[in-house]
Amino acid sequence: MPGRIKVVCVGPATDVRGGISRVIGKIKDRFPPHVEFVTVATYPQQKRYGAPDWRYRCRQCALFGAAFLRIALLAAFSRRTIFHVHLSERGSAIRKGLVCVMLRLFGATFLVHTHAAENAMFHTWVPRGVRRLLLWGFTGARRIVVLTQFWRAYYARIFTKPLDRFILLPNPSDLPASTPDRTGRKQLNLLFLGRIGERKGAFDLIEAFASLPEGLAGALRLTLAGDGDVDQARALAARTGCAARTSVLGWVSATQVVELLESADALLLPSRGEGMSIALLEALGAGLPVVTTRAGGTEDFIEHGRNGLLLEPGNLPAIRAAMCQLATDPALRERLGREARHTALGFSIERYVATLTSVYEQIASGGDGAVPAHFLGWSQPPSPGSGNPAA
Repeated sequence: MPGRIKVVCVGPATDVRGGISRVIGKIKDRFPPHVEFVTVATYPQQKRYGAPDWRYRCRQCALFGAAFLRIALLAAFSRRTIFHVHLSERGSAIRKGLVCVMLRLFGATFLVHTHAAENAMFHTWVPRGVRRLLLWGFTGARRIVVLTQFWRAYYARIFTKPLDRFILLPNPSDLPASTPDRTGRKQLNLLFLGRIGERKGAFDLIEAFASLPEGLAGALRLTLAGDGDVDQARALAARTGCAARTSVLGWVSATQVVELLESADALLLPSRGEGMSIALLEALGAGLPVVTTRAGGTEDFIEHGRNGLLLEPGNLPAIRAAMCQLATDPALRERLGREARHTALGFSIERYVATLTSVYEQIASGGDGAVPAHFLGWSQPPSPGSGNPAA
């Protein structure tokens, strides 16, 4: 039986809207008894509606200061602790970079887990000397966890670390026990889940939807759910003449997400920049055909015509063509959905936690060599339908 391992997970609060929070929330109570998994929040929950910005900024600073002090005390007096630091880009990179600088100065054991969706790690105004200091902190990590091959190559260049220091660990996803029967539906429900804005391709999607041929437009309905530029999306739908067929819901609860996935016939996420979308993985688990882009290394797990449709970012005619293809080919929808569900088996939370536990055990035992091969990627069972090309 492995010895007891204490892991301090450094990241946003689990009620913050975003992929990192959802990942931490999914796994925090699933580790085996010998892994003590403790979370330290460095970023607070969303600003309450109507609250002044200055008050929220003060709360941000206070929470980060308290978290930094707590992490410093643990690093100084709990030498056998492993720190698991989650970061994305810009403000997150600054906050977590400061934490990593402190951890490296204390000689603490830590790993860095990257979730960036844009290949611009720092704000342009961050001085070069500060960037170097923060990168020095990051490169003190024992291991660097990335989501896809694309991001492994990106961070290998930014951190100047050999590839054997990286762990390729895609995000986990819940897998529903069953999927609904979507055959025979007269009107198709197209779903977008994610932060509404330019990066996720929400505006591209609305414009492509508005340009559908008149004969198909009445058979399709588009629903967008997520925070972000909600009012701008509604205005765009009205301006392009598709408001009557488009619902922009704003942020929805986890229960509502499940309901939306069950009632949907396809998920469309035409991102211009992506880390690894939790919504996309949830759609795979729900047996939905997915339309997405090659942004951020999606090709690692989506194969065009087998378990989804892959497009180039920003290609509105291709988005429109994909919607037309799904609307007119029920056999394609069924096949893509079946293969999507099969793909989701490779992203189970149980598998994710087991892999992280193995990483923690290796680090705790003093292992400092190359990462074992089974940590470097994911694989899924052979698919019985993998030889069927899309129509």
